[in-house]
Amino acid sequence: MTPTKASLLVMYICAGIYLGLLSESGIAERMRLEKELQNLNAEVERLVVENQGLEEKERRLKNDAYALEQEARKYYLLSETAHVLKFEEMPSPLTQKTKALPASLHTAGLGGEWKEPPLFLLRFFFISFSVFLILGVYFKLKRLQPMSNHKRLN
Repeated sequence: MTPTKASLLVMYICAGIYLGLLSESGIAERMRLEKELQNLNAEVERLVVENQGLEEKERRLKNDAYALEQEARKYYLLSETAHVLKFEEMPSPLTQKTKALPASLHTAGLGGEWKEPPLFLLRFFFISFSVFLILGVYFKLKRLQPMSNHKRLN
């Protein structure tokens, strides 16, 4: 096998490994996206539970004057003799609930803590390794003495 053919073979093998593992649609990227999806689903579940609790608290405070007084005393440090006045609000058709975004990137799983090396770093080292491997195979085979005699037999 000539050095060029051997180097091309090594290059094709490295390209196949890169495309299968480290490319944008490779296994490593899919695993990262699945982990991110799990983190986002957990965040959504937590927010749904928190939202249900807040809606229940809102219903309780709207309907129960005693609960409203207790809540006001708790947060505004009112004494027992203080009176709490509740004003009714007219619902406006223009006000709509806004969708809440995750509190920070850290809670969404995109924080600065890495348990595994980032994908771009793996790609860089794999490409560097592949280039040196291909060049090494080429130059190593180029230095070897030919095994067959290329003299013509006439």
